[in-house]
Amino acid sequence: MTTEQLQAANRADLEAWRDFLDLQVPLIMELGRTRMTVRALLELEPGSIIQLSRSTGEGVDVLAGDRCLARGEILMIEDRTGVRINEIIGPEPR
Repeated sequence: MTTEQLQAANRADLEAWRDFLDLQVPLIMELGRTRMTVRALLELEPGSIIQLSRSTGEGVDVLAGDRCLARGEILMIEDRTGVRINEIIGPEPR
């Protein structure tokens, strides 16, 4: 597919979604998950460290509801934290 064809397809996709483009969707940036006992939760103190299921190089998932839309990496921009999107997850086959 040529660049022009891809651009035309993108424009067609945007036009099909025209009525929904301003709809706000809550996003979740998930660093990882873990399970803890209630006892361990109650023993947490300031400075406690909770080990997550991912390593630092694995990045974060971007979720809308329970669906993963993208994957990215954490970065710092001045005094703010952001997520750089590295991969868009395509639709799941039905």
